[in-house]
Amino acid sequence: MSTENKTAQLITKLIRETAKGNVKWVVEEAPRSLNYETEQSVPLYLQTKYKDKTLGIYDLRSKHFTDVDEYYWSESIGFCIVDNKGRVVWELKEYSPALLDLFNTAREQAAGIDDILDNLLSN
Repeated sequence: MSTENKTAQLITKLIRETAKGNVKWVVEEAPRSLNYETEQSVPLYLQTKYKDKTLGIYDLRSKHFTDVDEYYWSESIGFCIVDNKGRVVWELKEYSPALLDLFNTAREQAAGIDDILDNLLSN
């Protein structure tokens, strides 16, 4: 089985496990290599431990130059594996509806949005 297929299966499994509450995501500082000395920014980085591996999913904003001082920004979702020293050892930055779904599910969980809305709606 290819790495691409295995990655898709992992993302799908993480979506299910996050929705069930078996995987907990927290907001963390992004690993240094994602923000520094690059033409990109990671304004939101979420991290979890899954089967003794540290996984991250993040909002990635990249600067693309069209001329020396003309550029535009694009936005995508990134997914990575981080080693025990906080270094990104593997990264996925390709667009995928499943990856976007995982990011949104993880963000809602990390924000505690269900509890916030329940509290606001209660009498």
